[in-house]
Amino acid sequence: MPENINEQLNIADAKGGKNNEGGENSRPKFDISADNPELSKTTSQLNDLHSMVAGDKQIDAETLNKIREQILALKNKEKEKHSISVNYTHPDGKQETINLDLETKLVDFFSFYQETNIDLPPDFANTIRDIWKKNQTEIERAIEQNGFDDMLIIPPTTDIGDLSKKMRMSKNYHDLINPRGLAVSWPETLADIPFVSQNTDKPRLILVHKTQNFKDRPELQQTIDTKAEDVKMDQALTLEDYLIFQRKYFEETGKHLEDDVIKGSVVSTWLATKSGDGVVYSGWRPDYHQLSVHVHSLGSRFQSPSNGVRPARSFF
Repeated sequence: MPENINEQLNIADAKGGKNNEGGENSRPKFDISADNPELSKTTSQLNDLHSMVAGDKQIDAETLNKIREQILALKNKEKEKHSISVNYTHPDGKQETINLDLETKLVDFFSFYQETNIDLPPDFANTIRDIWKKNQTEIERAIEQNGFDDMLIIPPTTDIGDLSKKMRMSKNYHDLINPRGLAVSWPETLADIPFVSQNTDKPRLILVHKTQNFKDRPELQQTIDTKAEDVKMDQALTLEDYLIFQRKYFEETGKHLEDDVIKGSVVSTWLATKSGDGVVYSGWRPDYHQLSVHVHSLGSRFQSPSNGVRPARSFF
């Protein structure tokens, strides 16, 4: 039997004496191609479509089954473009299969941004799809090497004051700005602080570990005691990314990132954001019910805090 469905239908026409010029014996041609919008329907709708084609009594049962198989195969092939499955070996040798589905994440984040009143640029979803398609090989390699099991989908975030207000996690929340290692300033938002992060003007897709505290995962725990000057800016979250991650994680779990006290202090995360000559770090303060945002000056006489870095890979 010919592999091409359109060929099969034409053979069925010839066997059944179909008149393709019109009339009651004429049947409409169905396009079995990947760009046919019919193929974006649900499985249930595809079954209905199959039933409609099955109403043509001139097509034999074997050909009908082949039609259905071909439609579903094309649908699955299209879906695979937006899904990846990667095997990852943990430091202890344990194997894990990590699955990420772009379309599911897009729906999730569109809902999240609607709830938090974040405006998205036109054609944001297609921009993210283009980023995914362009970088899919690198995304898979990063997961295989680092065990990233979640991703953030983030629009341009150029107004950190507005973002901070919208990402607040409770009515008692407020930003704690600590520019010199001492609690000297308590502004309402981050708007007046001269933070500098790279690429916040771009839509982005960021791979992360969905882990609450550093001690919960070896890949994060091994970063504790990283010094400010050793933070790799291209492998860490920006402050803007971290604000969104904090709120998203809280919405999903009811818990805060970095709320664990180790050796009497909260272990915060170094960020790929600077203020003056200092490096920014942040973490949840359960004792004050605050998200603290601090700046450690590289020339400070104070010892660099014993913070960690959340590994991340960003794609634009």
